[in-house]
This record gives sequence, C-alpha cells and structure tokens, in this order.
Amino acid sequence: MADQIVVVTDIDASLLEPGSRFLPDERAALAFLAERGIPLVINSSRSRAEIERLHHTLNIVTPFISEHGSALFLPHQCLPFVPDRARPAVGGHVVEFGRRYYEVVDTLRLVCRELNLEIVSFAELSIDEVARELGVPSAEAQLVKLREYTELFRIEDESEATLSRLFKALRRRGLRCYQRGRHFLVSATPNRAESLRTLKGLWKRAWGEHVMVGLGDSEDDVSWLQFVDVPIFIENGRSGIPARVLRKLPTVRLTERHGRLGWSDAVFEFVGKAIASRALAARSQGR
Repeated sequence: MADQIVVVTDIDASLLEPGSRFLPDERAALAFLAERGIPLVINSSRSRAEIERLHHTLNIVTPFISEHGSALFLPHQCLPFVPDRARPAVGGHVVEFGRRYYEVVDTLRLVCRELNLEIVSFAELSIDEVARELGVPSAEAQLVKLREYTELFRIEDESEATLSRLFKALRRRGLRCYQRGRHFLVSATPNRAESLRTLKGLWKRAWGEHVMVGLGDSEDDVSWLQFVDVPIFIENGRSGIPARVLRKLPTVRLTERHGRLGWSDAVFEFVGKAIASRALAARSQGR
C-alpha cells in the first residue's frame, strides 16, 4: 500500500460524480493511485447506494463514509477483522453514528408543523420528482432516495430569520442542518469527524502506522480534514482558502485549479510528495 498512504476524499465538485464521464486528468490520477496500491476512501454526504455505484465504476473495495458522517461502511474483506461496534449490512458491515432515516424525517416534519413552515421533503417525492428537482436521470434519483440516516429538503421561505428559527428548533431536537445548493440536508450526526477518527483507528489496528491524505473543497469538510495528516483544500473557484479554514488547518495545501481538475492536481502533486517523503524516510532507516 505505497508504504501505508491512504487517500480520503469528498466527491462533490471534485472526483467523478455518478452519471458523469471521467476527465482525462481524473483517469490519469486514478490510475496513479491504483498502480501504487494507494487505497481511495470516499467521504461524502451522498447515500450508500450512490457511493457503491461509484465503487463499482472505480472497481475498488475500500471502507467509505456516507451521508455526512452518519455511517462508516466496511465492505467484505476490506479489513482483516470485524469491529465490535459494527453490525451486519448488505455487502459487509456498518458502524453507525446517526439516527435512522424515519426518525430524522419524522422529527423534521414535527418541527416544521410546530413552526408552520412549508418544505418539500424528498421523502414525499417520487423518483421522477426527485430527478426533476435535482436535474439528474431517474436512475440516479432512485439512488438519492435510498437514504438511511439523513433527509434532503427544500424550504419555501429561505429568509435568514426563517432558516435561523428552523435550525435552532432542529438543534434542540438533536438534528443539524447543512446547505446543499438550493437544498438542505438534515442529520442527527453532530459532525463528520467521529466517523473519520473511527476509520483512522481501524486502519491503524489493521495495517499499522499510515499517512492519511484528505481532499475536500468546502468549509464543511474542515471538521474531518482536521484529523488527517495531509489536508488538501481543492480550489472552489470562489476566493482561495477562507481565513476561518486557515485558522483550523494551518498546514493545509491549496490546489491552483478548481473542481475535478484540482482534484487530479492534488493527487499528482501532494500525494506524490507524500510517497516521495515516505520513500526517503524508509531509505534513511536502511529499509
């Protein structure tokens, strides 16, 4: 495994998204990792079904984190043991950090009734309606609807005062809300860090010391990027790294290009440097 280097990445606006075609740069970067045996771990707010589809596309069998840190899925044979906290799931095991989907949806509905707010919840939409809502094919909309821990919704009144009332009411009931374009994602998981820390512990137990490289492109990724060894911020086309991010990630690297091209650059430049650094350390130790 390239002397124990692991790459953890978000996929939205960076790596290939389901239904998209690989860019030549992405194909080369993915081949670079595969040829060196570097595991690629996906950490996304997308559903397990969406990530499993991407796993099939990439032909990888590695752990992955779904629905904004709500669950760590462990496909069969990706680790030499089954963690105590894991329960059986289709295709492997899962360590859960969030609450069940129906609990999240019921609580969201209750809060909206109490506040007299109108929302469009994905639980109430058909597959075709979700496809129109997101502008994706029906096959992808079906995977989006297969959520297990979080809910997506759109609110009619997006004023700052209304959103503040909603977010505070949800927090009182143990839920948090995050913006996803014109939609919002509600989750019972406090942040995305616990699932990443759990993965680090399991990886160390299974394979020993390692260097974990993390690739993210938004402030929302900061919560888990703080716990990797090499944090990389993919340029998002806005204005570089916000000062708030720099304060929390003083050693963060920034790509020059944004989006999927920036993701590819990060693999070649920063993962390449990590490989060279590990190789140099090994030579100095006479290995």
